Amino acid sequence: MTVEERLAKLEKSLKRSRYLNLALVLGIAGLAGGLAYDFLGVRGTLRARRLVVVNERGTAIELDSTTDGDGIISIHDSMNIPRALLGNSRKGFGTLELYSGAQQKLVSIGGSGSGGQTAVFNNSGRKVIDAQASKTNSGAIAVNDFDGNYAHGLFGDRR
Repeated sequence: MTVEERLAKLEKSLKRSRYLNLALVLGIAGLAGGLAYDFLGVRGTLRARRLVVVNERGTAIELDSTTDGDGIISIHDSMNIPRALLGNSRKGFGTLELYSGAQQKLVSIGGSGSGGQTAVFNNSGRKVIDAQASKTNSGAIAVNDFDGNYAHGLFGDRR
């Protein structure tokens, strides 16, 4: 093999190595860009079992899941006391509950086996108004006294 042949073979090998190195650098740059986008980019979905949004006074909003898989959203006031809960009842119906500063339930809106239900509570925690769909698919409103005992009612069932 002459020197010129060896030199041509070496140049050919060098050219092939340059292309291979260029392809390798482009591949690494693409991989690094993909990883940077994955870690620094905006994700389409955030998955967590519990998420707490805090401010300088403590918890502001809390998103949690129960052991049964039901979701709960709790909104807290400036003293870190829960004021509103949005979630599921034990029977699988959606529910919204509003609370006073003493963590006393004031209003409950939810579902039942016969339809929707709204309950209003007094400062003692007793239900004083209950409006709901009855089992006969008509409306019912019950007004209770201070102790939570039935006082008056209005029912839409004409049977």
